[in-house]
Amino acid sequence: MKRSSKELKRYAKLALEGRYGIAIMGVLAAFGINLLGNLLAGNLFTGEFLPTMIMSQIFLFILSLVTGILSAGLYYMFLNMARDREFGLGDLLYFFRNHPDRVIVAGFVLALIDLVVSIPYYWYSYTVIPGNTLEAQVEWMGRSMELMLLSIVLNVIVTLPFVMTYFLMADHLDMGGIEALKASAAMMKGHKGRYLLMQISFIPLLFLSIFTLYIALLWIVPYMQMTVTMFYRDLLGELDQDIYEDHRENKSAWDQDDFNSEA
Repeated sequence: MKRSSKELKRYAKLALEGRYGIAIMGVLAAFGINLLGNLLAGNLFTGEFLPTMIMSQIFLFILSLVTGILSAGLYYMFLNMARDREFGLGDLLYFFRNHPDRVIVAGFVLALIDLVVSIPYYWYSYTVIPGNTLEAQVEWMGRSMELMLLSIVLNVIVTLPFVMTYFLMADHLDMGGIEALKASAAMMKGHKGRYLLMQISFIPLLFLSIFTLYIALLWIVPYMQMTVTMFYRDLLGELDQDIYEDHRENKSAWDQDDFNSEA
């Protein structure tokens, strides 16, 4: 059954009930280490010389492969949470203990795609001089933003078939990186549009987070990740068991019993 974004979000909220704390800590750990790595790269490789810029990009590329293993562990943690299994922050290290090479292979392919589609942006940013006048600098900034946006859009389009890769590797210990990428592409056939619409539906929440100085992202990002997890489970047919529907009905029944007893 193909569930709507609204239904998947409802399942996500139920799965996160009483578990937001650990979900937030998991997201902070996975993304925080990546942020620290980027800050480190900025401090280690300073200057505008081409060799320094190349070294900076190589460092970030290697960093993305390592942090990718941690991010894959985050997928595993959310999958356990969604299935009501035992979970914890230790899940973030799951792939370090279970054939991390396959995650590195898949991550290498995805990082390579990101690098290739970003070449026009990097080339323009590093080779074109902004100019001395305000008008020239504004024009340079505008063109840089256009190329950055183009690279992001291209990256989303090209990598869209592979969004289920880490989930598949979490479910299949014997599945290699390339095999997982192919399996994800096969799984996403006929569902890419639905996935995009689901992601686009979060834009209003992301926009509103600006008014909280982005603090609301601590809750929004786990919510988005859990919704994607429910999307994967929907593709597998697991949600047809209606376990979350049963949970909701039971909770309503408990609330009604409490109300009657108080009355």
